[in-house]
Amino acid sequence: MDPISFVIDKTEELLGHSPHPAIVAVPLGAWTVSNVCDGLALATGDHAYDDAARISLAVGLIGAAGAVVTGLRDYSYIPRDRPSHEVATTHGLGNALAAGLMTASFVIRVKDHAAGRQTGLAARLLALTGGGIGVYTAWLGGKLVQEMGESVKPVMGQLREGREDDRDRGRERLASDSPLGVPG
Repeated sequence: MDPISFVIDKTEELLGHSPHPAIVAVPLGAWTVSNVCDGLALATGDHAYDDAARISLAVGLIGAAGAVVTGLRDYSYIPRDRPSHEVATTHGLGNALAAGLMTASFVIRVKDHAAGRQTGLAARLLALTGGGIGVYTAWLGGKLVQEMGESVKPVMGQLREGREDDRDRGRERLASDSPLGVPG
């Protein structure tokens, strides 16, 4: 087993579910901070907000790397014939686009900072667009879990084994056509 899968497996055992939902909070939160700082920089002209926006973009990109690894792993467990697979594909491709826009914004910001310039409008617009796409893809992620009943390997495996205590975990709320199973 490769070391990345080993770490994810152990984290899943500890949490009882994939670490993906927790990790995605890092890029979403950091990129929101960056967008807010961009707005404050434009409103006040204070260059300190440019620094905060650039740093929070970097934090978000680091968090996005973890979200990609865990998200791809979770995606690999969704059978292609499920309707949720198409939504998950859109979710992943949208996240790739958002991360690409944020990366481009970060690169421009680093160059501006190194040249002693204030962050330009192009970098701000790239980040704002990436942030908007990130909110949409986060909504898709919620739709996968909350509306489509998609889950991750450990929980799905336990449910398929017909565990008796599923009813105690709120599984009776699932629709009969949920891929997680029919309540007994």
